[in-house]
Amino acid sequence: MKRLIFAGILLASADFAQATQAEFCAGFEQGYKAIKGNMVIVPICPIAPITPIGSTDFQEGIKAGMRAAQSG
Repeated sequence: MKRLIFAGILLASADFAQATQAEFCAGFEQGYKAIKGNMVIVPICPIAPITPIGSTDFQEGIKAGMRAAQSG
């Protein structure tokens, strides 16, 4: 029974992490293109960091994308 509960919690947390990463990557792509333009190949999205309180995964992705575009 404990294994079943643990497996359920593990699957739920994996699903949440995947959704978080998807939102972050969508923001990363938009932020990168905001600096470099729409006709650019966007690099591979990094792993999403922990989102600070008051922000969203998408907003943090935009910030990361803009920093990546400016540095490279």
